[in-house]
Amino acid sequence: MKLKVLIAGGIIFLLEGCLRPVTWEPLPPAEPPFYLEQKSVYPLTDDADRLSLQTALERSLAHLAQKNSAANSAVSSQGAMGNLFSPPKVLRSLTIFREVLSRASDEADLDRRVREAFTFWEVTSGGGARPIVLTGYYEPIVEGQLEPGGEYLYPIYGRPEELIKKKARDNSGEWPSKNRIGGQERGQAAPYYSRKEIDCQGVLRGKGYELAWLKDPWERYVLHVQGSGQVRLPDGRTFRVGFAASNGRPYRSIGRYLVEQGFLNEQELSLSRVQEFLRQHPERRDEIFSINERYIFFRFIPGKEGPIGSLGFPVTPGRSVATDPTVFPPGALAYLIAREPVFDEAGRLKARKTLRRFVLNQDTGAAMKGPERVDFFCGSGEAAGKVAGAMREEGKIYFLHAK
Repeated sequence: MKLKVLIAGGIIFLLEGCLRPVTWEPLPPAEPPFYLEQKSVYPLTDDADRLSLQTALERSLAHLAQKNSAANSAVSSQGAMGNLFSPPKVLRSLTIFREVLSRASDEADLDRRVREAFTFWEVTSGGGARPIVLTGYYEPIVEGQLEPGGEYLYPIYGRPEELIKKKARDNSGEWPSKNRIGGQERGQAAPYYSRKEIDCQGVLRGKGYELAWLKDPWERYVLHVQGSGQVRLPDGRTFRVGFAASNGRPYRSIGRYLVEQGFLNEQELSLSRVQEFLRQHPERRDEIFSINERYIFFRFIPGKEGPIGSLGFPVTPGRSVATDPTVFPPGALAYLIAREPVFDEAGRLKARKTLRRFVLNQDTGAAMKGPERVDFFCGSGEAAGKVAGAMREEGKIYFLHAK
């Protein structure tokens, strides 16, 4: 996840100061957004594999089926969605799409069947629909171990007891339960210790909250920004950790800070350039990390699948997107048009190709605010991180509604 104040939005934690801006930047809408039907979404090609689409689709179906059976399922959606994308209607659309997908003989047949069965809706406000800014997020794989020692000096923490007690006391809303750093947090009041106090002054050290110790402080920071990841032990085994809570403090982009202080030139900025600067200037590392006061606490994630999106099930690489749940219907099917980066064998960005595919709205994030922000899940590991770090594109997203 991108941010604005960028918190999740994937790799966009640095992008406010690290990726060159797209030609258009989102602005606060002049009036509340609403959905407008679009007739010219053509062609409905899909450039990813069918299995990943089926996997993501089944996960949304399971979520919506459960939500539809809940006592509040009859309550209409609010805001931009109105009653158009209420949970029962989203479930019906997903069910019909599954049938269409199973019957389509080829891409042209799928295009025809989808057009016959669905209408396409785009969020608009003020003077009309605006492009989205598409960014990427991913699941990092970091080096760590379960006990401190040697090179493993940088702890990640579980939720402290004080925050657990706060949860029990709080009656103002849902406690944060999303694993992504962008998981919406309600009911968290006064800020907890800052990043500087925790990592530099050691206010939590030795209190038993440590889940693991990492080898690289940069990897720890990336894990905090992504909000979930895999920890790879020295013997090759891995386990997952996910978002449990935050300290309730604001996010600040360290990339933007480096530009403002004149350490880096905005035109040359990239994720790798910021990482390179920190490795060249380790004496400034704590100062720079501490600029971002926001701190994440983790929990162990059981099972082999992940990471877990805000709807409570694993997100699917190349198919799951994160958006503002007050604007876009959770779990719903959409058609995404944008571009994605292409790298050569040496890992250098060589081109950008068109991205056209069906996606499922299965995650969210504090960075995902308004109708012009969409975050694309790129997968796990270094290669996915490279794609996520280079993804910042204008695009369009259309949500499908069964006729």
